[in-house]
Amino acid sequence: MPLIQAGETPDVSIGIPTRNAGPLLRRLLERVFAQETEKRFEVMAFDSGSTDGTLEILAEFPVRVILVPQQTFDWGCLRDQLHAEAAGAIVVSLSQDAVPAHEHWLEHLLRPLEDPAVGASCGSSIPDPDRDFPQFQWEKNGYYYFTREIKRFVARFGKGMSFANTAVPKPVWERLRVDPQATGEDFGFQIKLYWADLKIAFPQDAPVLHHHYYTLKGVFRRCRNEGLALRQMGVPYTAKDLVLDLLSPAKYVQWLREVRRRSLRNAAEWLYPVLRPIAVYAGSRFAREMKWY
Repeated sequence: MPLIQAGETPDVSIGIPTRNAGPLLRRLLERVFAQETEKRFEVMAFDSGSTDGTLEILAEFPVRVILVPQQTFDWGCLRDQLHAEAAGAIVVSLSQDAVPAHEHWLEHLLRPLEDPAVGASCGSSIPDPDRDFPQFQWEKNGYYYFTREIKRFVARFGKGMSFANTAVPKPVWERLRVDPQATGEDFGFQIKLYWADLKIAFPQDAPVLHHHYYTLKGVFRRCRNEGLALRQMGVPYTAKDLVLDLLSPAKYVQWLREVRRRSLRNAAEWLYPVLRPIAVYAGSRFAREMKWY
């Protein structure tokens, strides 16, 4: 990467929210700073109370660290602050556990933004072969988002974007901003892009290595949070949706396939076909605030 000299303005700002990111963060930063690009970029970390050595890892790299009060943490406010603090004309959001898959990741992620009709470019996530935990089986087999509220969202607003690996021109953010949102702020911004008649590009050649594994409590809370967020965005999950999703046979057919393959490894994976509808309904119907998972 071309080095940024004091007083110079970068072409691109890469913002990474961090909180107890662990040793994977060093690998992420090494990949970021190894990008083959002529664009000058800065890297910012927005840390909300790390206690595990994350700040020490950040200090090993030329990263601008901004401290975020943990007590008032809100994903929408954080994303808005990330864009506001950025000096570059394009702002890249990257999760602390999303490792660029190759040295051309940044160039490929930015290329679709050459079209003025594109308001965001969202790269894909692929499983990380070097991660010390396996991918959640229902994420791996493509059935994680099988419930009806997600299908309604996609039918209206298109394939969901994720701030885990997304670039947005700063003028687009200045026009639309990111609203306060406890979780699901990327879907909220996608709705704004839709009403502004701006496209979202999904380049397949700009992936990050990024996958999840959940405990029973963790996946219940995540699905509950998703139900809450989509209700706040005008896409509720009703009792009728709950019943229809519980009765829908496709996921149970897949469940039987997984049982035959002996690929279900913990309670979260065994119970997911019924757990997700119940958790999403609980979030949509009863939740008032996000719960950490």
